[in-house]
Amino acid sequence: MEKVKSLSDSRGLLMDLDGTLADSLGILRKVYFRFLEGFGLKGSGAEFNQLNGPTVTEIVSFLRTRYVLPGEASDLGFLYNQLIDEAYEEVLPLPGAMDVLENAAKRGWKLALVTSNLRARAENWACRNGFSSLLHTVVSAEEVRRGKPYPDLYELALTRGGCVVADSIAVEDSQQGAHAALAAGLRTFVIRSPLESTVVWPKKAEFIHHWKDLLSWI
Repeated sequence: MEKVKSLSDSRGLLMDLDGTLADSLGILRKVYFRFLEGFGLKGSGAEFNQLNGPTVTEIVSFLRTRYVLPGEASDLGFLYNQLIDEAYEEVLPLPGAMDVLENAAKRGWKLALVTSNLRARAENWACRNGFSSLLHTVVSAEEVRRGKPYPDLYELALTRGGCVVADSIAVEDSQQGAHAALAAGLRTFVIRSPLESTVVWPKKAEFIHHWKDLLSWI
């Protein structure tokens, strides 16, 4: 007899990495400014916010075109990733994230990391900070053609986890990430960041201040 799929089998907690699970937004901001400074250029907070969500390939492509940067896109991408790798050793989890994820896992939620970051970097960080055993899957930038704000990453995570959209939620921190999750049909919670105070958010996004605010939904 075929097993009937239970609610716990279909619920997915899909979360972004940078600025959401990992307290890395300040680090990535420094990388963005450092990258441009290497070419004698000065970035802006507004532009960094615009680039919070897309993949490094997309970020570098945008910056290369806008500032007419010298060199091949692949070389610029290597440099940008090198700067991130150097800074990423300092990145810690956001407060309360572990408690929420442990509670969710105990209650049968499937946990998925949905990131525009590189798989190796995301998996190494998750392992280093004790999250690996809780995660059902990791979906990363290399696996989709389009990064956030397109829904491709979230759609792949839902499929891979066997999660039902109506039973699942997403947790994000960026405008682009929120658009991506909502476009995939997910109820989307946004952890507000002071770095994004001027962002125009999608209307259906729901806001929280800390990970612990999600406990009542798990």
